[in-house]
Amino acid sequence: MRAFLPLAGAVVIWGGNWPVMKLGLTHVSPLWFAAARFGSAALISFAVLALLGRLRLPTRREWPLVLGVGLLQMAAFTALALWALQYVPPGRASVIAYATSIWVIPLSSLVLREKLSRAQWLATAFSYGGIILIVAPALAHWQAHLALGLLMLMGASLAWSVNIIQLRAHREVRLGADMIPWECAVATLPLLALALLRDGLPSTAALGAVWPVVLYTGPLATALTFIVVLNITQTLPPAATSIAMLCVPLLGLLLSALAFHERISPDLSAGLALIALGVATSALGPRLRRHAAARG
Repeated sequence: MRAFLPLAGAVVIWGGNWPVMKLGLTHVSPLWFAAARFGSAALISFAVLALLGRLRLPTRREWPLVLGVGLLQMAAFTALALWALQYVPPGRASVIAYATSIWVIPLSSLVLREKLSRAQWLATAFSYGGIILIVAPALAHWQAHLALGLLMLMGASLAWSVNIIQLRAHREVRLGADMIPWECAVATLPLLALALLRDGLPSTAALGAVWPVVLYTGPLATALTFIVVLNITQTLPPAATSIAMLCVPLLGLLLSALAFHERISPDLSAGLALIALGVATSALGPRLRRHAAARG
């Protein structure tokens, strides 16, 4: 049970991050916001580790995982999610982006050759059902921008899922806190280049207004929380991690409803109920098997 306490903290911080990111987009573009988030996290984590005497270069075995985390879990996921927030409400967007279980569980079986339990497959089915309920009504009245936003969110979910599989495939290499600055730097460089090429330099007023938001998304929701999530990803089964992280959009949706008056529609409620059922199935499955074995 104690192993899940850090995960619960990460869920709370990342759940609050969705309405905060929506607020940040009122000042700067998605690419600049993402670059500021990871750039600030990189600078702060570099400074802290240097003061602690723990700053070091990644080893040859660590570099592929550092690149994977930086490019997939950080840069690709965040850029796609932020861009989608321009077209999709933050609560609904967080639900879709964090539905990594729709990718991770099948990939765990196909790529890692992991034998998944019936409870895990049932949890995945519930998650698929929940996502379908949430996405389908949104596409009923076809809008190009909405469809694009939903595709970006699915792409963000896939990018993170691929990184989860990569980390699980190399469990002998553990990425600790001393790799966070390098991962953030890897994420910042392409985001910064794309922001300059596409959007040009933001105004001084915009940068001044967005910094309070960046302080939350950078040092707290990135530098600290990614340390926790990376450790969890490499210790807990990928199915359990990906399904447990679906609790993030539950909190994100509630906070978005309070902050932006996002309506929790019947289709969204039903989809969340199915996803919550998937989380419960995944969590209770191992206990039920142990109980049945003890009785047998």
